[in-house]
Amino acid sequence: DANAHMAYVGQQQLDGYDATVRHAIKCKKAFDKRVLAHSPREVIFTKGQLVQSFHSSLHNTLEAKRKILPKWSIPHHILER
Repeated sequence: DANAHMAYVGQQQLDGYDATVRHAIKCKKAFDKRVLAHSPREVIFTKGQLVQSFHSSLHNTLEAKRKILPKWSIPHHILER
């Protein structure tokens, strides 16, 4: 039956997407664990330093737009603490 086959194919695609997202989360946890092992302290910025912010919404998506949009903001100066 064609409908059953199409439903099966759709479920296979969803399962593949789920596996991809789970793998990405697992990799992020491992990376964060390594980073925090080397630098477990709070980062404190001082007036005049340049900082950038990371757009995590683009990092946590599998949409094609993440490939062309910048993941980091333009540099900003810290004005006050």
